[in-house]
Amino acid sequence: MKLGEIYKTAFDERPFRIIGLDEYEVFYDCLWSEGFWTFSDNFRGKSIFYRMSSGLFKNKSKLIGFQDLTEKEFKYFRPDLPMRFGRTKEVSWNSFTSNGIQKLKPIFYNRKLNTNSIVLVPFGKKGGYKKGEIIESKSELTEFDIIIKAKEIQESINDQKSNGIGFYRMGYEKGLPRYSIGEYFDRAGIMKK
Repeated sequence: MKLGEIYKTAFDERPFRIIGLDEYEVFYDCLWSEGFWTFSDNFRGKSIFYRMSSGLFKNKSKLIGFQDLTEKEFKYFRPDLPMRFGRTKEVSWNSFTSNGIQKLKPIFYNRKLNTNSIVLVPFGKKGGYKKGEIIESKSELTEFDIIIKAKEIQESINDQKSNGIGFYRMGYEKGLPRYSIGEYFDRAGIMKK
C-alpha cells in the first residue's frame, strides 16, 4: 500500500484513497457519488481523517487506481509527519512533576517533527475533544517541547489522571497538522502495545 492508491473495499461502495499510512494505520479519503473527495475537496475548517488498521484495510480492499497527492493535499495532509508520537507509560497527565519531566527529556528532546506549528486538541473528563490550541516554535518542534506544552493544556481542561501519554494525528485545522493529546493507547483501539 502507498500514498495515492485508490481502493474498492468490502465495506463501502465508494472508492477510498490513501492519504497517510504506516505499519499500524491507514488514513483515507472517500469519493462521494457527487464526484468530490471528503478531504481533498474541502480544505476549510478542521478535519478528522477517516482511519482504520493497516491489516484490516489490506485484507478487505482491492487496488483499483492511483492518483498522486497534489502539492496542496501534501501541504494539508502532511503524510511525512508521524501518525503518533510521544507515547510512554512512564508518566500520566496530572501525575508527573518536574522529576517526571526530567526523566522524559533524554527520551524525547532529540526527536523532532518536521514542522514548527501544530494544533493540540485536549480531551475532557467525559472523553470528548475540546478546543484545539496552536503551538509554535521558531524551529522544528521537539516531542519534548510538545509534551511540556500539552501538559499545561491538558491539565487545565481535565484533572483526571491518564493511563500514560501519547499524541495521535487527527487531521488538519487552519492548515496545520492536528493532533489529539491522549494516553498511551489510542482511542481508536489500533495501538495494542
